[in-house]
Amino acid sequence: MELSLVSAKASPRAAAAAVSSSPLLPSATRSRPRGRRFRCVAAASKGEEVFGGRKELTGVQPLVEALPPAGRAVLELAVVAAAAAGGYSLGTRYGGTRTTAVAGAAVLGAATLAGAAAVNSVVPGVAAVGLHNYVAGSDDPTALEASEVAAIASKYGVSTQDAAFKSELCDLYASFVYSVLPPGHEDLKGTEVEAIKKFKKALGLDDVDAANMHLAIGRRLYRERLDAFQKLIFVSNLVFGDASDFILPWKHLFGITDYQIDIAMRENAKSLYALELKSIGRGLDIGTLIEVRRVQLAYKLFDEVAADMFKEHAKKLIQENISSALSILKSNTSAGNIPTEVINEVNSILAFNRLLTVLSKFPQGERFARGLGPISLAGDFDHDKMVGDLKILYAAYTTEVLSDGLLDDEKLGPLNELRNIFGLGKREAEAIIEGVMSDVKSQVPA
Repeated sequence: MELSLVSAKASPRAAAAAVSSSPLLPSATRSRPRGRRFRCVAAASKGEEVFGGRKELTGVQPLVEALPPAGRAVLELAVVAAAAAGGYSLGTRYGGTRTTAVAGAAVLGAATLAGAAAVNSVVPGVAAVGLHNYVAGSDDPTALEASEVAAIASKYGVSTQDAAFKSELCDLYASFVYSVLPPGHEDLKGTEVEAIKKFKKALGLDDVDAANMHLAIGRRLYRERLDAFQKLIFVSNLVFGDASDFILPWKHLFGITDYQIDIAMRENAKSLYALELKSIGRGLDIGTLIEVRRVQLAYKLFDEVAADMFKEHAKKLIQENISSALSILKSNTSAGNIPTEVINEVNSILAFNRLLTVLSKFPQGERFARGLGPISLAGDFDHDKMVGDLKILYAAYTTEVLSDGLLDDEKLGPLNELRNIFGLGKREAEAIIEGVMSDVKSQVPA
């Protein structure tokens, strides 16, 4: 790609500082100077390859993990009651009065209640570990459902908005997004945006929290892999749609320009659209044309660019026919006979061109891929190099069409159409036709 982020105003260090101090980023993210750990692996990898291995519980966490929410509540009450009873007994024994007994019960009961509350405070952290281990243990993280995340939160009796639990949700999301992005030398596959959207929905993250993770990833990629940073911009903007203008301040945080963002969007969209065009053959299935149009809009690729790419794709299909026909023609050793395969290749070119023309005038053509219409090789940068071969093929087809020595409108129509496709001049084509007619007549007995 031509996007050069090296020339951007902000240095990588400044960009990193800007991200870490961004008001969009949660304080939990800003307080971790070491940054988040990301693993760049295939999106279809197993959980541990994306999110890391299992996390172990420490301290009182194993005990808390073993008890359901109701069990923890009962245990807390039992412990507090026992402590209060013990305090009452001690107060009676050493104080001798009811007042000291009650005071002793209050002191020990309050202390134990505070301890129970402290134990209970680690529950969100335990739930976060449980969430991590569940997702990391998955054979296919992309299959995660929102109901599974909700079930884990319910199991521990916590809210998904608890700080520790939410932080784990953000970490999982960031790791997943980073794993989906291909290495710098590889192109996007076209499945990244929907995969990220699905995973984001499963985790239940809102746009702002999710966007903060994209910015955190951007901080790392900006320093290490600028080509991957471009892909991140493209994918992120598609994930968040119109909201990306507000929650993904690329220009402010990284010092890049609108032009650089436009290039990142356009070049990645072109790469993916080129993959989509490969589904279009000479048959021009209407359903495929509609799908290609939908994909173009989803990638936010301008109509003019999409039309040019479609025309180039159509030209390549025609050029395949031309190359095949010329190969057969030049290897033919039978003088005077035009191989049937050559004529079939040319007829395929004409049929494809006519279908392109008809579909360009279709009543619901606005639903189709842009760029439909008759094709011409005229003006291509290598047309001058090809023109000699194109004349040979045109002459061969003309010889077959005029083999009976008669030239009428019915025969002239396809010859003129082929002339336009090949980008031959009118006088060039007329000279070839006249030459063929002369040869045919010279072979007819007087």
